[in-house]
Amino acid sequence: MLFQAARRKLSLMIVFALLLSTLTPHMVFGEAAQFKDITGSYAQKEIQSLTEAGIISGYEDNSFKPKKAMSRAELAKIIVLSLGLEANADQAAPFKDVAANSWYRGYVGALVKAGITEGTSATTFSPNANVTREELVVFFIRAFELDETAKKLPVDSKLSDISEVSEWAKAQVSLAFKNGFINGVQGSDGTLKFKPKEHAERQALARLAYEFKTNKSVYVEKSKQLLAEELNKGKSPEATPTATPATTDRGTSVTAPAPGASGPGTPASATPAPATPAPVTPTPTSAPTPTPTPATPAPANALQVVVKGESSDAIYVEEPTEVIFRSSINAPGTVIASVYQVDDSGKVISQIISLYDDGLEAHGDSLEADGLYSGKAVLTESTEGYINLQAFVGDVPSSTVFKLSVMKHLTDEQLAQTEIIENNTQSKLDQLATSYGNLQKAKEETVAWLQTQAEVEHAGISGEGGSIWYLLDNGILGGISAAPENTKGLSSTVEEAASSTALAAEALTQNVEQTVATIGSQRVAVISPFSGTLPSSTVYDAVYHSFDQSSYPFLVERVKDTAAGVNFFKGLNQYGVVVLDTHGDTYYDEKVLQKLHNKYGIDFKYAGPQVMFLTGEKATTESKKTYELDLKKGRLAIISGYYAITPSFITRYNDMLPDTIVYNGSCRSAYNDSMADAFINNGAGTYYGYTDYVKLAYDQAIAKSVFTALNDDNMTTEKAFQAAVAAHGANDGLAAFFMKGSSIGTKTEGVINGTFENGTWTGWNGNGDVRVISKLGPLKPTEGNYMAIISTGLGYENNDQGGYDYNSDSYIEQSFIVPAGATTLSFDYNFISEEPKEFVGSKFNDTFRATVTSSVYINTASLITSHINGGNTVTSSVYGNDSVIIGAESINESTAYWIEENKVAIDFYGGDHTTYMTNWKHVQFDVSQFAGKGSIVLRFHVWDQGDSIYDTAVLIDNVILK
Repeated sequence: MLFQAARRKLSLMIVFALLLSTLTPHMVFGEAAQFKDITGSYAQKEIQSLTEAGIISGYEDNSFKPKKAMSRAELAKIIVLSLGLEANADQAAPFKDVAANSWYRGYVGALVKAGITEGTSATTFSPNANVTREELVVFFIRAFELDETAKKLPVDSKLSDISEVSEWAKAQVSLAFKNGFINGVQGSDGTLKFKPKEHAERQALARLAYEFKTNKSVYVEKSKQLLAEELNKGKSPEATPTATPATTDRGTSVTAPAPGASGPGTPASATPAPATPAPVTPTPTSAPTPTPTPATPAPANALQVVVKGESSDAIYVEEPTEVIFRSSINAPGTVIASVYQVDDSGKVISQIISLYDDGLEAHGDSLEADGLYSGKAVLTESTEGYINLQAFVGDVPSSTVFKLSVMKHLTDEQLAQTEIIENNTQSKLDQLATSYGNLQKAKEETVAWLQTQAEVEHAGISGEGGSIWYLLDNGILGGISAAPENTKGLSSTVEEAASSTALAAEALTQNVEQTVATIGSQRVAVISPFSGTLPSSTVYDAVYHSFDQSSYPFLVERVKDTAAGVNFFKGLNQYGVVVLDTHGDTYYDEKVLQKLHNKYGIDFKYAGPQVMFLTGEKATTESKKTYELDLKKGRLAIISGYYAITPSFITRYNDMLPDTIVYNGSCRSAYNDSMADAFINNGAGTYYGYTDYVKLAYDQAIAKSVFTALNDDNMTTEKAFQAAVAAHGANDGLAAFFMKGSSIGTKTEGVINGTFENGTWTGWNGNGDVRVISKLGPLKPTEGNYMAIISTGLGYENNDQGGYDYNSDSYIEQSFIVPAGATTLSFDYNFISEEPKEFVGSKFNDTFRATVTSSVYINTASLITSHINGGNTVTSSVYGNDSVIIGAESINESTAYWIEENKVAIDFYGGDHTTYMTNWKHVQFDVSQFAGKGSIVLRFHVWDQGDSIYDTAVLIDNVILK
């Protein structure tokens, strides 16, 4: 099975969430500060952090019970449900203590089948026994996928009671101690003990879950380093690491600024590579974008690769490519960081580049001392394939492994052959369908013909009655839709959709979590790539109007035909609701995915047929050149002449979805979990789809019903699902309506991500230079680890397009309903400028405004001034009929702060070294007049006045509604 580990490591954080939130039916969510019994817990910090993140929860009496134990049966159920394993009662047959009618038998069997457990003996599982400390450690080591690594290392732990650890757990416990995942407990004799047979407490699980969540890569790479050191004992320190097949004879050439201190696996005497001259920034040739959005920040614990100003995961063979590496490192001070090439086992091969947080263009670093470290190098690869890259702090890995694909350009001949194969396949299918009068037989014969074509590597039919697909030797995925007539699958060779009685009558929902959350953005996209030919388009027009005419301030876009091209679908993470009215189907199999994985290192989250939907963009010779990376990496396919979006396209381009509701009204959009999981794992809240070819009439009825329930009746997504099923049936005789995810609403109550603690600006709409950072020089967030910075354009990466600097006018905003009972909206800000003092009072008046906008009448007396973090807040003023300024600063308005005492050691790129700040201020605004009445828009806005040379920024943190 392709990537067997995928089933076992599916979202381990879900495991931990469920472990602590579903074992006891009466648990409720609550802030960690409310727990009355964790003050003395050694895991108090971890419990607080995981609770604030919504990962763990406590009991109805506001207790956490940190020392409470759990049973093995309970643990088995949670692991199986979390990893999506199928219950398998037969596999539990050897265990005599697992009764045939027990509720947990299927779960135990599933763990056995997956290789996660072998029981406490050959004939017992001990379901009612409490989980021991050694059992819990073994579970985590297997979750890290370090079981085999542990067994290859000697058991030489400094734990004085290692001999008391069971033989089956010794290797794992020893490794967990040596890599720092667990700590010993000092005994009365002064030695370190593990106490392996004691029951695992909830506080222990919280600490280990926290470490897994925040520092997984550190423990994995430290373990691999330990193994490498063990294997290299007795060898010369200068010995060359054994290259894996992926790197043999590759001929990598790296040109980079001279690296700093040598890192793991790098001989101290290594000669630094020559420095690369700073490149000249090319003049933009593309048309200006009307409203650019902020650049996606580098994810925490990840390595980002930037090529030509855009995040990328591939370079071309024999083509010197300037690459900027970036990694977010949350450290109290300056650290020594580097990027290394590693092999498939994680062993270091060579240093690529040192990373800097100095704001120098030569290093590709945009902003000094913001916690984002950068390095610039020129890579040249001689062979197709992939290389593994990883960031290190000192000799400890600080990021996950990044697979950089190396590809050959598509030739004109290959591009032309793509269209020839497509046309010939369609003609062959049409001919055989006419000849046989049997579409299924015609498809099978067409596939047999495809497999005789020299340029076709693999071909097939996806699922029973599915469409034809093929993989060409140039790496492009192609296919021909052959959906039944009157369904939403594109086809020119059709048969009437046949009814089926095989479907169950009940509604199909999967993993629906009961929540009271809402979407994180008021932006809505209703998309019909085939509005001119699909009759359903008129119904989706009505869906558009239901949002557009709502009293809630949705920002609705109706996207039709060619406007729904490939590039549009790269920006779905801007929307809180995505409504798709298009053709779709399933294509490809495990063999195809395995080929792409082996060749380019591509990891597919779901093995097997991939759910796809069509864009409105036809595949032309020129556009194929533009999208060749996405075509060769399996993110785009060409289906019946149109580009099709694959699940890996969503994964690559649409991270940080703001709890989006996705309605995919195409055929087979929920044939399996491949597309649903791509959206949900990237942050979507709810995914709707259909399990097979859906009839047009059924989809029209369901779409209208769902969005009427969501918008007019204020139902949650699950209630809307149930209402649609009750009105129109669970299926149309061919496809069943399907829902997965959380039960959420469309109208946001309260602020989303107001503290920016997920390290992103998810939930906010924005424009210009907006970032989320962990620090700015000596300045830290007022609360937590992250804060937002909005500026007139910091760093050397400007956003000049068509003669206009879009970064000179930057903002973030969020629209939400003020819930009944809310009284105060508050936030912290710090206004910082490099504008010289001699320009105070002139036209160079860079400005910051925080505003609240609403149709509800605003009483200006509602602003409450405060000086919690230094200095009085500004006085409120009103403009227009429906907005109030609740925070304001500018160069000319804030002259009292441009004094020596307020100088700050921050040097923005291109200006001078004199920077002043207002210091952190705290604003409170009375929102009781809005509570339960309507929505408000909160906007933080910074803009240039007079020039774009000396930069100005505002830090924002701790946006709270109480």
